[in-house]
Amino acid sequence: VALAPREFDLLCYLAEHRNQALTRAQLLRAVWGPSYHGDSRTVDTHIKMLRSSLGKYRDKIITLRGLGYKIEL
Repeated sequence: VALAPREFDLLCYLAEHRNQALTRAQLLRAVWGPSYHGDSRTVDTHIKMLRSSLGKYRDKIITLRGLGYKIEL
């Protein structure tokens, strides 16, 4: 699967913390870095693109309403 660099980093971080609930803030710090000052909704956009790239495995990324995301592997 061809992924953009940020999508790859996001997928790796989710996989390293599989089955753990991760907030948008945690994902932003880990993937975008502590100096990122943009909107936390960028995580949602990148998750959407990542799911699109994953095809039939898109359902492995779970949205936790009001919290963030997790990946179930």
